[in-house]
Amino acid sequence: MNTKKNSIFINIVHLFYSTILSNVLNAATLILLANYFNSKNYGIFSVALALAMVMNFFTDLGVSNTFLREGTKLENLGRTFSSYMKIRIVCLLLTFIVFSFGIGILYQEQDVLYMIYSLMIPMVIGLAMQSIGITYFQLIERMQFIASIKIFSSVALIISTAVSMGLQVDVHTAAFLYGFSYLSGGLYSLYLLLKKAEMNWRTSFERQLLTNLSPFLISGLFIMLIPQLGPLVLEKTLPLTLVGLFAVAYRIPSALYQIPGVIAGAFFPLLFKQYNRGELGEHTRLNILQMKIMSYIGMCMTISLFYLAAYLVTLLFGAEWGSAVQPLKILAFIIVLQGFNIAIADGLTTRGLQNRRTIVQFFTITIGLLSFYYMSINYAVAGAAFAVLTMEIVSFIGYVIAYPEKKTVIAKVILPYGSFFTISFSLMHYSLSKHPFIAMISTIMMVTAAILLLDKQIKHLITGFIKKKHNSKHVQDGRQKENGKIAN
Repeated sequence: MNTKKNSIFINIVHLFYSTILSNVLNAATLILLANYFNSKNYGIFSVALALAMVMNFFTDLGVSNTFLREGTKLENLGRTFSSYMKIRIVCLLLTFIVFSFGIGILYQEQDVLYMIYSLMIPMVIGLAMQSIGITYFQLIERMQFIASIKIFSSVALIISTAVSMGLQVDVHTAAFLYGFSYLSGGLYSLYLLLKKAEMNWRTSFERQLLTNLSPFLISGLFIMLIPQLGPLVLEKTLPLTLVGLFAVAYRIPSALYQIPGVIAGAFFPLLFKQYNRGELGEHTRLNILQMKIMSYIGMCMTISLFYLAAYLVTLLFGAEWGSAVQPLKILAFIIVLQGFNIAIADGLTTRGLQNRRTIVQFFTITIGLLSFYYMSINYAVAGAAFAVLTMEIVSFIGYVIAYPEKKTVIAKVILPYGSFFTISFSLMHYSLSKHPFIAMISTIMMVTAAILLLDKQIKHLITGFIKKKHNSKHVQDGRQKENGKIAN
C-alpha cells in the first residue's frame, strides 16, 4: 500500500474544491426537489432526511474519532482498520433494527412512513460506507480520494433527480432514488477501500477503539442533532408547509457552512498528532491558524448570503418561496459563528478535552430545544431561524470558556477578527444598504484588507508561501539551465 501523504495545503485544496462542487450539486438537487414537490411533501421529505441523518450517526457512535486517534499511532493500521469495519457493520445492523420499531411508533401517517422508508434504507447504508472510506483516507492524509467519493455521490444525486423529474415519478420513488444515489457513492467508496486499504479480517479485535469512546459518542450525538433539531421539532409545532419553508431557508447556509469545515478536515489529524507527541505549543499555534482561516471564510460567506438572500431565493426556488428571505438573512450569521465554533471545538477534541466539548453541546441542545419550541410557536419560521442563531451563540460562548488557552484565543482571534467583521459590516450596511452588491463587495474587501494589514501570522504565511514558490521556480530554472549545459 502506498502510504505517501500529501501536504496540508494539497489536502485543503482537494477538500476545498470537492466540498464546493459537491455542495453546489447537492444544493441543486434539493432546489430541484423543492420545485418538484409541493411545500407539504417537501416538509415530509425534510423530516425523512433529518431521521436518516440521525440514523447515520448511530451507525458510527463516535468510533470514527477513536479510529483517527488510534490510527495516528501507526502501530498496526491494518488490524485497527479491520476492527473499525467490524464495529461499523454491527452498528449498522442494530441501527436498522432499533429505528424500525421506533419509526413505526412515532409516525402513523402512511405518506410520512412511505417517504421515510423509501429514503432511509438506501441512504443510511450508503452514508455508512462513504463515512468509512472518508475516515480512512482522512487518517492517511490522502484527501484526493475523499474528493472523488464526494463528487461521485453528488453526480449520482444530480442524475437521479433528473431521472425523477424527467419520468415524473411519484414523491416516494423520487425519495428512493435520492437515497440510492448515496448508496452508489457508498459502493464507490468501498471499491476505493478494496484497492487502497490494508485489511485483515482474521486479526484480533483492537480493543483500544472502544477506550474513552463515550465522550466521542455523546459529543457526536449532539453534533448530529444540532442541525436536525429544526425539522424534528417544527414538525410538532408548525404545519408541514411551514416546515418546508424553514427547510428551504436553512438549506443554503447548512450547505455553505460545510465549506469552512473543509479546513477542519485537513487540520484534524495533524492536531491529533501534535497532541500525541506532547507538542502543546505547536498544537495551539496551528489551532489558532485554523480558527483564523475558517472564521475568515465564514465571514465572507455570511456577508455574501445576507446581501444576496432575496436574489438567491427568487432565482433558485421561485417567487412563491419569497417568505424564506427574512429567515435566510437571519440564518446567514450562523456561518461566521460556525467558522469559530468548529475550529475551537476541534482544538478541545484533539487535546483530549472531549468532555468539555460534550458539556457545551449538552447546554446547546437543551437551549435549542426550548428555543425551537417557544420561538416557533410565537414567531413561526422567523422564530425558528432565531432559535438556530441562539444555539450557535451559546456554543460559541461555551467553547471559548472551555478552551484551555482562552486568553490567547480571545486576544489573537476573537477580538481582532470579531472587530474586523462587526465594524466592516456595520459601516457598509449603514451607508450602502440600498445597494446590496456594492455593500457586499465593499464589506468583504474591508475585512480582507484589515486582516492582511493587521494580522502578522497571516501576512507571514502568505509571504512565506510566495517566497517558497519563487525559490522553487528559481531552483527549477537552474536545473533546466544545468541540464542544457550538460546536453551541450
